[in-house]
Amino acid sequence: MPRRKIALIILACVIVVVGPIVYVWLFGFQTMMALEVRYLYRKSPEAWQTPVALPDTSISSIPHKKISYFGYELELPWDDVDEEKGKTIGTVHVTSFLSGNEFLFSTFPPKDFVNEIVKTGKFDPATFRQIYGDDASQSDYGFHSAMLRITPDSIDPFMSRRDAVRDSTLLVIKAIATPACQSGIFEIQVSDLRGFQFESPLARPARITAELFGEDGGIDVGYYQKPGGLARSITQPEINRVLQSIHKVSAATAAPAAHPPQ
Repeated sequence: MPRRKIALIILACVIVVVGPIVYVWLFGFQTMMALEVRYLYRKSPEAWQTPVALPDTSISSIPHKKISYFGYELELPWDDVDEEKGKTIGTVHVTSFLSGNEFLFSTFPPKDFVNEIVKTGKFDPATFRQIYGDDASQSDYGFHSAMLRITPDSIDPFMSRRDAVRDSTLLVIKAIATPACQSGIFEIQVSDLRGFQFESPLARPARITAELFGEDGGIDVGYYQKPGGLARSITQPEINRVLQSIHKVSAATAAPAAHPPQ
């Protein structure tokens, strides 16, 4: 047998035997992570959702009652306020309605989410920045933007181990921190605040949440809809009106609250 043919046969045998070993050495961890996240999150719609543009940016022309809490003024989504049930706990105010619906408004300090992750994970700030990048380490919006764009499909067998670990960690945080949402995640902008809306009102979910982030703090807004009965479902134009009505006010000009803080 010619030497060249013998050499090719030997090379083929080496490839067959050594090839899988080399692959496992170079890409085994990433492949395992890719398979694992696809299995773990196969029944978690939130993990597969990524932010998209809000399909309806129109604003309702119907004004609603104004409330002011925590240095902000905004309009309520519904008018049938149940004055007896409204309550404030810390930096969270819940407005109840006769229909059974509820509206939640709360505030949080800047970098609250990022600082909590750094503290819980016992990260050195420089290491955290090196792993997740400047944008994600400098603001809650930056971190959420990076986190929400990760899906199980983002974990690729041929990416570096470091990137696989980073993106898998972001996916875990996303699964834990993202409000339940099956109908979509939408990008929103309100004056100098920007963030995300979780769920579309067209799906008539029990809860629609919006998280807004700014340089000096952020806002959580929640619409809780009671199914059936007297409860009226909210529309996207009404949600847009509530969000666009949010603005900072001084104590001297704040409108009377819908219900005194308790």
